[in-house]
Amino acid sequence: MLFAVSTLGYPGRPIDQVGALLRRHGVEAVQLRCASDEPVHVGIDTAARRDIRRRLGDEGLALIGLATYVNLAGGATDFAAHLDLAHDLGAPALRLMPGGGDHPSTHLQRAAETLSRIAARTNGSGVRLLVETHDAFLRGDDLRRLLEMAQAGPAVGAIWDALHPWRAGEAPAVTAAALSPWLAEVQIKDVAAPTRLHPLVPGSGAVPLPEVLTRAREAGFDGPVVLEHEARWYPDAAPIDETIEGAQRVLAAAWPQ
Repeated sequence: MLFAVSTLGYPGRPIDQVGALLRRHGVEAVQLRCASDEPVHVGIDTAARRDIRRRLGDEGLALIGLATYVNLAGGATDFAAHLDLAHDLGAPALRLMPGGGDHPSTHLQRAAETLSRIAARTNGSGVRLLVETHDAFLRGDDLRRLLEMAQAGPAVGAIWDALHPWRAGEAPAVTAAALSPWLAEVQIKDVAAPTRLHPLVPGSGAVPLPEVLTRAREAGFDGPVVLEHEARWYPDAAPIDETIEGAQRVLAAAWPQ
């Protein structure tokens, strides 16, 4: 089972610093947050893209994907630029946001139509589109409806963000059952309560991470599991070294080798 760390938890750092952090903890895979306040974004030129790809190789890091903010309910207007970036960096997946800010039914048709359209452009490209439990689609059952309506085939998968279905009141067993046909990534993080979202060291908060991982494994999921520590949004979040160590402890207990 592959464990990776998202650079959301170590924001703004160049690849060599990310590599040094992950080496300290024996982590060999990374998910790069893709945004204008990061070293990786669609505005960087060809030379910068080549340099990032080279540095990833030099650091011995497997790139599992780009964490983008491409918004399906918003029409995914920046999708093509992100797909080009994925090709240039050798990223096998793009994280997409379903979008919408209220009830999922309000945004379901637009998001599904957008996903179907962009997935058709992706087929055969070697890049998968992974939609996260987020925005108006917090629960696995909400995301299931979107993926079923899109009928986008194997180019599309689901990301189970352990926090959001739980804080929306959905039990991990229900989330796992809803997402199992598409489940391509599990994101782990921890907080004190559904309404107290300050990032904690995994295993020290209230998110049922052991059950999430167990249910995912029982559904046939075999990785990657990604630590997404929201330090970009919470400058006083738990330190990243402690957070990685906590995630590794949780994972080792829930996923026996």
